[in-house]
Amino acid sequence: MRLLPSLGICLALGGAWLKAVEAKSATGDRVLVLVPTTESAKQYTYFLGTLETRGFDISVRAASNSSVALHLDGERLYDHAILLSPAAKKFGSDLTAHNFIRFVDDGGNLLVAASSELSDFHRKLGAQFGVEFEKRGSRAIDHVSHLSENGSDDHSVVAAHRFFGVPAVLPSTFGGNNPGTVLYKGIAHKYEAKNPLLVPVLVGSTTTYSGNAATGGDSDNKALSPMDTPLSGKALGLVSVFQTRSNARVAFSGSTELFSDSLMKKHGSSNTQFVTEVSKWVLQEKSVLRETGHRHHLLSTGEKPEYYRIGNEMVYEIDLSVYRDDAWHPYVANDVQFEAIMLDPYVRLTLNRTLPTDSKSPLATYRGDIKLPDRYGTFTFRVNYKRTGYSNVDVKDTVAIWPLRHDEYPRFLTAAYPYYTSSFVMIIGFLALSTAWLWNAEPKAKTNVKDEGKTKTKTKTKQSATSKPKPN
Repeated sequence: MRLLPSLGICLALGGAWLKAVEAKSATGDRVLVLVPTTESAKQYTYFLGTLETRGFDISVRAASNSSVALHLDGERLYDHAILLSPAAKKFGSDLTAHNFIRFVDDGGNLLVAASSELSDFHRKLGAQFGVEFEKRGSRAIDHVSHLSENGSDDHSVVAAHRFFGVPAVLPSTFGGNNPGTVLYKGIAHKYEAKNPLLVPVLVGSTTTYSGNAATGGDSDNKALSPMDTPLSGKALGLVSVFQTRSNARVAFSGSTELFSDSLMKKHGSSNTQFVTEVSKWVLQEKSVLRETGHRHHLLSTGEKPEYYRIGNEMVYEIDLSVYRDDAWHPYVANDVQFEAIMLDPYVRLTLNRTLPTDSKSPLATYRGDIKLPDRYGTFTFRVNYKRTGYSNVDVKDTVAIWPLRHDEYPRFLTAAYPYYTSSFVMIIGFLALSTAWLWNAEPKAKTNVKDEGKTKTKTKTKQSATSKPKPN
């Protein structure tokens, strides 16, 4: 009887593993979609249909449904959440903005769509990620680039075509020589330009600003007046994306109609391509980097020692892959750097990609031949690769570098050759001077015989003159 629970657990784990294998996303296929009512989900049929076609398991719930939950027993119930209910003041029975932030901290991905009727819940949630929505009731307006069909103009449906160059999120076809046009109807937001984790994807053109509908009139094309201090131009954000340091992804759009059938199927617009690319990035179907392995060893022996010595020559290798098109591929780049850090980097080297032995391998191996610094201590070998739109790769190894033993130092140092030379020159000079001083005698002076005789006669005469007779 005890085998039954174990068998059930194995089957559950096996089913979860099979789902993970079949999922198009690198993080899972469970998607929670929250809408005002289940009937209102019909206006997003095309968008939700594309998600199902891409292999996601979609659960559509009303925002007011009390059974809606993000966690159960501390575990995430969903891998992704999409909020398409901008006017909802709360979700589920007691879900707050803190619950969705926790959902993101646990690795879940979040797509938030707002409108001119957004609630304080969405405003508080956006503020946590550096997105500040405009006042309730405002909208993005453009009197030059807007929707015009059947002889009528709707200035509140902006024909946006100013994309930020983020290849990891949008392909080069957006924002190139022939940029597409995205129809946008909704509220604008202000984004923190200094926030490295937040990237605006779609912003307003020079003629786009944020304004309020003037009182009076009962049509959609009522007179529009600018706000006191309108947000305009490049500073006006329409769609922004955010990636946490733990690689969870969040997207903010001020327009729920951006995902609606009415605009996605509009002829001449690029809404379908734009929404598809942004949703693929948010749901981690592309631009997902991972490190599949790293290693380091001595260059001379090819073995990984227990510790290194100062000045050792070593080899560092790391394998990187990128997820796109439902498969893992080698990640090709020329800016992968290695660092040897002890408080500060002592070594920083750009790694070079090695040629793969298997052309079908999903790995790209980067290698560097490194000479360790002339400094001993506890070092951190690190590859901290962060690029906009791609998952962060941060690999660390703590390694000890020891000083040389007393008998491992070189006998002669190349840098000391001038000092060696000066020492030997001084010794040779001292020996030469000593030899000259000890073995070199003064030469004797030469004199003539006649002069010598005269000198002796004078000496005797002086002695006789100075001598006194002795008394008797």
